Amino acid sequence: MATRTTKKNKVYIRIVTFFLILTILAIFIVLHFALAKVTIKVESSTENIDKNVLVEMVPENSGEISEEKILGKIINTEFELNAEVESSKQMVPSEKAGGYVTIYNNYSKDQVLVATTRLLTPDEKLFRIADRVEIPIGGQARVWAEADEAGEDFVIGPSKFTIPGLWKGVQEYIYAETETGMTMETQPQYVVTQENINEAQNKILAQAKIQALENINEELQDTLKINEDRLLVETETLKVSELGSRSDKTSLTQKINAYGLVFTEDDLIKVAQQKFTKELESNQSLIEFLNDQFEYQIIETDLETGKAVVEIKIAAKVSSNKHFWEIDKEDLFGLTEQQIREKLQNMNVENAEIKFFPVWLKNAPSMKDHIIIE
Repeated sequence: MATRTTKKNKVYIRIVTFFLILTILAIFIVLHFALAKVTIKVESSTENIDKNVLVEMVPENSGEISEEKILGKIINTEFELNAEVESSKQMVPSEKAGGYVTIYNNYSKDQVLVATTRLLTPDEKLFRIADRVEIPIGGQARVWAEADEAGEDFVIGPSKFTIPGLWKGVQEYIYAETETGMTMETQPQYVVTQENINEAQNKILAQAKIQALENINEELQDTLKINEDRLLVETETLKVSELGSRSDKTSLTQKINAYGLVFTEDDLIKVAQQKFTKELESNQSLIEFLNDQFEYQIIETDLETGKAVVEIKIAAKVSSNKHFWEIDKEDLFGLTEQQIREKLQNMNVENAEIKFFPVWLKNAPSMKDHIIIE
């Protein structure tokens, strides 16, 4: 009887053990599926971006003051400038003796000589000037002169000329001289061209900016002094060499009206940064501004109202989590860690931390709520 009872007990123990193992296995399987998860932490990508931001400057007495505008004023300065550049030159053969002469005016008033005005040597050789000239009191003018007739008889050395067209009592005060003489050699012929006038214009503009900044900054404190970026220059031509005239110099005189925009650069930077931040996309956040890349220029100026529009180029380092929203969890079902990384790299996600739980888990669960993306 004892043997039979022992056998029954062993069978019973085996059955219990079997069901216990099945229960543990079932619990393990349930826990595995209940607890299995993969956590993916996507690091935000960073990039440098730049934008052009518009900021309006308004005068202090304006009723349009706001956080997105800066206060400032416009200062005006006026003056005249003259520039002289060499005219266009070409070498031409000459059948008449010629050369440059200097006309002196030691008389009591300015003198104007028209083109073809006669010049007479002591031995009565006649020459004529090629262009109209104006000689101020006590001044002089250099002009080309040619013999009245062709031939080598008019080849002379350095000489003094009287101007027979003037009243005789004036001729001793207004006269011409040549230091090089008159020759038949190939001579340079100068002509005033539009390019020469443009060159003189550019020369005046460069001088005008320097002088305007000096004039305006004299009135300002050191913290408000302006630079060329805040300068508006307008020109009005008062006098210019005649286009096509034969003169070795092209002269231009202009009236300068310069306007300087005065504002605090710190205010401009502050407003520009605020507008830049507001214009970031919803998935972007500011890390830092790159102040060494800050540039601005005046694009509009209203002299009547004292307003202006400033365009600022501003750069910053920003972070973006846009890839977070692009990941479809279903695409990750059943993938290993390496396969997940490859999938993320194809989406331009370079940095990500991937953790499986439990530790023996090797593949991503096939349930969306068990794939956690942060």
